[in-house]
Amino acid sequence: MPEHSEQDLKYAAEFREEIHKEALAIVRKTRPTAVDVIDRHPVEDYFQESWEYPGRFYTVVAVPYGYKSRKALVDEIVRDTLAGKAPDPGPARTETVKDDAPGPAPNKDDPFYSLLAEYPDLDIDYFIVNERYSGYDSHRKALKTAFSSLSDEWNGDPDKAAGEKTDPAEQFSSDYREGLNYRKAFLYPPHPNGYTGKDFVRVNAALFPNGADGLEVCKWTTDWSDYFDEGREWWGTLCLTVYDKTLDRFVVIMASATD
Repeated sequence: MPEHSEQDLKYAAEFREEIHKEALAIVRKTRPTAVDVIDRHPVEDYFQESWEYPGRFYTVVAVPYGYKSRKALVDEIVRDTLAGKAPDPGPARTETVKDDAPGPAPNKDDPFYSLLAEYPDLDIDYFIVNERYSGYDSHRKALKTAFSSLSDEWNGDPDKAAGEKTDPAEQFSSDYREGLNYRKAFLYPPHPNGYTGKDFVRVNAALFPNGADGLEVCKWTTDWSDYFDEGREWWGTLCLTVYDKTLDRFVVIMASATD
């Protein structure tokens, strides 16, 4: 996770305390003797990273990702407190675990893969990764987790990949002219697959059921693995990490093919 200064953590803790006071006031309408609330989010979750042109992240104190408003967060804290739900402490960590190491294997049990089996001719690999969001670093960790499942077949070092944030709309656009984007990779592989725009919509309705508004996309260079060698011949290569704020998960999309 990114390191925050003591001053930043102080601001986040103060903001979090304001949220708690607001929630506690509501809880006390039902439980007048309540003295605290249950918040499943540690203070580090009260940061959001935004992209600033021409190419850097800046951090702001805000409600954790996954909430449409401050009220939505307060309402959840109130519900958890009244229900007595203990916060999820998350996976245990030790001093010897590298924070930039790949996480658990991609989630191949997701129902999305049942639908994907109906599209065997796609020249795209999809990986659903349950990685805790921490800005740019978590995008790279999601990429490393996805590639770890390919390492028996392909060589590469995801740490050498360079990523930059990109507009999600560009990846879904039919008007994209700067090489390969996600839509082109799906519909126009080297060997025609017969899939249509309706298929593209159907697959992505399952993959991103809440639409593209909650997506944060990083596009990565592809010179770090021989997985992409064939696509570099002429068709193109694609490597994306997509964080879906509404589902709190990553999707890694990789494509490379030749005739």
